[in-house]
Amino acid sequence: MVVKEDIRGLVQTYLQESDCFLVDVKLSTNKLSVSIDKMTGVTLDECSALTRFILNHFEESGFLEKHEVEVGSPGMDSPLMVPQQYHRRIGKELRVVKVDGIELKGILQRVAEDGIELLETKSRKENKKKIITEVEHKIAFADIKEAKLIINYKFK
Repeated sequence: MVVKEDIRGLVQTYLQESDCFLVDVKLSTNKLSVSIDKMTGVTLDECSALTRFILNHFEESGFLEKHEVEVGSPGMDSPLMVPQQYHRRIGKELRVVKVDGIELKGILQRVAEDGIELLETKSRKENKKKIITEVEHKIAFADIKEAKLIINYKFK
């Protein structure tokens, strides 16, 4: 019987030879979904090569008779799941929901081994003047429930 952790290990071993990294593995009763990424964005050829590797690995096991295999990269609106994804988004605006329910929005400044630094800009009006303050938040990965890229479509 094939389990999720076996597939995770297999994919990570394969990816050691590339600059791609594993984001997630989902295994259901009839589908295996593998999500990979890299700092410059994953190509179709890289997804195809990993798909072929997985298909070749499980060719004789009977696993492929019951499971569809899908390999891709996470979409821009997908939550960030591994530290490498945060590194790719330094300088970008994120929406972070913490485990305690607090929601923060700000620019990702730094990524450390244990968490991130987010610069939140707040504005308020005082005596008809706009006052802008910046607050830096250090957030441990363990305290992040969900983090997503904020996509702004501003045309000039």
